[in-house]
Amino acid sequence: MSQRNQYLCLLIVLIIGSCKRDPYLNLGKKAYKDLAFTNYFRRTSGWVAGDGAYSIPLSTGKSIWLFGDSYINSYDAATQSVPCLFQARNALLLMDINNPVNQTTLPGNSGEASYFVPGNANNWIWPGAGYQNGDTIFAFVTKLSQSAPDTHCIAKIMLNDFSLNSYYTLPFSNGISFENSFIKDSSGYYYVYGTKNNGFGNDLFVAKFPVNNIYAPWQYYGSNGWSNDINAIARIWDEFTASFYVCKIKQKYVLITTEFSVGCDQGKNIYVAVSDNPTGPFTDQHSIWAVDDTLQGHLPFFYIANPHPQYDNGQEELLISYCINGYANCVNTCVNGRMDPDVYRPKAIRVPFKAIDPSL
Repeated sequence: MSQRNQYLCLLIVLIIGSCKRDPYLNLGKKAYKDLAFTNYFRRTSGWVAGDGAYSIPLSTGKSIWLFGDSYINSYDAATQSVPCLFQARNALLLMDINNPVNQTTLPGNSGEASYFVPGNANNWIWPGAGYQNGDTIFAFVTKLSQSAPDTHCIAKIMLNDFSLNSYYTLPFSNGISFENSFIKDSSGYYYVYGTKNNGFGNDLFVAKFPVNNIYAPWQYYGSNGWSNDINAIARIWDEFTASFYVCKIKQKYVLITTEFSVGCDQGKNIYVAVSDNPTGPFTDQHSIWAVDDTLQGHLPFFYIANPHPQYDNGQEELLISYCINGYANCVNTCVNGRMDPDVYRPKAIRVPFKAIDPSL
């Protein structure tokens, strides 16, 4: 065999070997920035910027989006900017599922900019995930205070007029914030996922409650299976990040996390891991996206990668949003008290199912 043919054979062997070692390499499917959906967040009235971006699909053909710290009606068209400091601690936005350009910002309560108002100037509320059951939307919220421990609650919102009905304080959270995600199971339960800081990162836990009765005693998953005793709960995942979400795609439970980031030029990867069961174990963790929202060559502070399966484009691709929160201390984006709202708006990507797991 000639030296040239030997080289070609070696090259073929290397390529085949690489494909066998990496099941994603030969699929030709990669995540990409969904610019159209990203632009749906580039609003100039009502809610115009913020973080969080949890969505709850509704039976009306709409989704309710829940944001944390937000800008409301503060966009200046002449300068295309907003003040450097947000004025709302949370916000709710209605968005059509089939035509996302149709959006409505829900008004705040008690004349405030924020939708959820704690009634105390030293307190504030951040919303998380939720679900609809009948005529009611149940949204997880955390009441935070400058002088007291966090309080974990479920906010009850009426579907007919989106009025806030009441709060239900979770009686036994054991320091776990069950805000990350809800999955409705065919067995008649909602699985609810929550996190707790362990001093070095965050542990992920799972509980469940009957589909039609969130007020019923919850069950908690531990080393000996399910139990009504929250003290028996055990972590199903730990990672040096605060961003977790679990959703179900076909037959797989998909865990979405983000690389550690608390400032500019730190983490940039969004990871997935998969399981055949809602309780794990989750395996094959790998990156499906590297944040590309650079400014003057610097990466932003980014976090909270949330899936939105209801926004199905028919291509077997999962819509995921993630949040960016400026570039300090790398780039000063606040100039004369104003800033570009794009440095504090969610971004959207599409991830092919096959890039999550080859069996999907």
